[in-house]
Amino acid sequence: MDTKKGVYSETQLSIKLLKAVLLGACILGIILSLIQVFFDAHQSSQAMDQKATELLAMINEPASRAAHRLDNSMGQEILNGLLEMKSVQVAAIRLDGAPELAMVERPIFESRYRLLSDYIFNPIRIYRKELYSYEPEKAYLGELILSIDTAYEGKSLIRRSVVVVFAGIIRSIAMALLLYLIYTTLLTKPLNRLIRQLSSIDPEDPEQQQLPMPKGNENNELGLWVRTANKLLTSIDYHYSLRQKAEARIMKLSQYDYLTRLPNRRTLQNQINKLIEKASPKGESIALLCLGLDDFKALNAQVNFNAAEHILVQLSDRLRNHIGNKAYIGRLGEDQFAIIQSHIEQPYEAAEMAQDLIRQLSRPFEINDEQLTISATVGITLFPDDGKDVDTLLQQAEFAMIMAKSRSRNRYQFYVATIDTEIRQRKKLEMDLHQALEHHELSLAFQPQFNYQTGKLVGAEALLRWKHPEKGLISPDTFIPVAEHNLDIIPIGDWVLESACQQLHSWHLAGYEDLRMAINLSAVQLQDQNIVDRIAFLLDKYQIPPETIELEVTETSIIEDLETSRDQLRKIKNIGVSLALDDFGTGYSSLSYLKQFPFDKIKIDKSFVDGLPDNKENAVIVEAIVQIGKSFGLKVLAEGVETIEQEACLIAKGCQEGQGYHYGKPLSDQDFFSLLTQSDMLPANARAMENMNDYRGINND
Repeated sequence: MDTKKGVYSETQLSIKLLKAVLLGACILGIILSLIQVFFDAHQSSQAMDQKATELLAMINEPASRAAHRLDNSMGQEILNGLLEMKSVQVAAIRLDGAPELAMVERPIFESRYRLLSDYIFNPIRIYRKELYSYEPEKAYLGELILSIDTAYEGKSLIRRSVVVVFAGIIRSIAMALLLYLIYTTLLTKPLNRLIRQLSSIDPEDPEQQQLPMPKGNENNELGLWVRTANKLLTSIDYHYSLRQKAEARIMKLSQYDYLTRLPNRRTLQNQINKLIEKASPKGESIALLCLGLDDFKALNAQVNFNAAEHILVQLSDRLRNHIGNKAYIGRLGEDQFAIIQSHIEQPYEAAEMAQDLIRQLSRPFEINDEQLTISATVGITLFPDDGKDVDTLLQQAEFAMIMAKSRSRNRYQFYVATIDTEIRQRKKLEMDLHQALEHHELSLAFQPQFNYQTGKLVGAEALLRWKHPEKGLISPDTFIPVAEHNLDIIPIGDWVLESACQQLHSWHLAGYEDLRMAINLSAVQLQDQNIVDRIAFLLDKYQIPPETIELEVTETSIIEDLETSRDQLRKIKNIGVSLALDDFGTGYSSLSYLKQFPFDKIKIDKSFVDGLPDNKENAVIVEAIVQIGKSFGLKVLAEGVETIEQEACLIAKGCQEGQGYHYGKPLSDQDFFSLLTQSDMLPANARAMENMNDYRGINND
């Protein structure tokens, strides 16, 4: 009876294995085939677009001549040639403000694959190309229209796809059957016997039973496995009791630091993983603080080893007692500790925690009747903004702490995402950037800023550009973080300040005395102790009224060191220079910054201007920012204004100023001066005001 049950179980297991193998093979074959089909469809679509573009380009010149001459017969002859392509369904030359000069068409191709091909490619694809005259001057004539019937390409694609899918399934099934036969013949039967024997062994007394040697397998890997398993069964019984005792001891040692009794790095990693799993579905944030003691090696040299360990114990107890249930603390290494702060709503909470910890450590420690003072530096990283896994967060927090120590001590610093990526990927870029200023590769572009109340051009934002001799123009988002990391931003920032002041001085001399220049100030520049004197020197050198200079800082640059930033900005404000908070709403967006710092203006980030006025959420955010500006007595400027509808909506919301492609792209100094001389009014200002009134009327309705 037992034998029958064993055979029956073996048969059932084999059937399940066969079903699983065949099902997996079919699914894999279908998936791989569909991937190939999707790729083929994508290539076919691109090929149709490319072919249509080439056709339009090929007949563009003769079609332009026909349109210029109003020659119907010539246009008809050109279009007739397109009908040689079976996929061309309609072709026409349409004049500006007039009916078609010429047109050819054929019926839509009837195909039994039409329903599926229309779903893949759309029934008809229409392409247009504007026609211009070349002599005596370039003038718009009309457009060339080409309509492509996708059924021809769809029919070919579907036939190929059917072959690919069936061939893929057949290949997968054949390979699966072959592997199944090999597996069942060589492994399943002897393994089944061993499994039955293993299942009968008493776990409490494994030494009493030994596994039988399968016949014919004495000298192969299976026989070696059986002999080894029997030896293990003999030794397991002996070590079972010893292992139980050791496990309890090892568990404790593996989870806690032997000296401070704080959770060690491994336990911290597990705790962070648990918090991430809980926080991710809820969209909650976690702050990871890496606290490193300053000059702990010097302290070791000052006192003996036992005293240094005693200090670490006192320090750990002080931090643990102070933190309590507010956070989770552990020891990362000799002089490093980690604090995990969960359920935070704003990053400034982590900054306050860091400042609080630094203050706690500032109180002296008493060792051998001697008062010793220890300072610490804290690096902060945030989940999910800076990373989504424990290793990344720990690495970034430690790196932020190291970078903070390299600048000064007894402070904290948030992680900046470009710190380690620049080191790994942009060493060459650092070297080139270091020489860019010397090789005259840097330049400034100026984007106009308009006042909505007066309708006049009131200022320009100076934007840094780098034209690499090999790579061409490099995005500021790429090279500015590199410059901040290797401190090249100090000489580059000085050059930007002086070049912008020099340019503004020349425009003032040209008669535009009220023109304002906005200049971005990086986080590194803001921490530079010489920046205030440098700004004052340039104002005096170029005889520039301080109120015509506007320095822009971001929330990220401020939060790196709140106290230093506040002191620096107040000193700059005392000179008479205007201050603007850039990209408001995209960073940490704490209203306390507007109270603590002497800002004159806030700038609405482009991401909130996009989609206006149709995007209701952005409209509410913009209105809220404008109201915040009014409440704090600050001007509000919108960035990224690209359409007249956006402009009208911003004016209706009460925004005072704007900049963006609607008014002009960043210009060279000559082009910007030309803009100054040509017009000082908003483009299409009357039309913008009319559109604003329409917008208000719609909202009232």
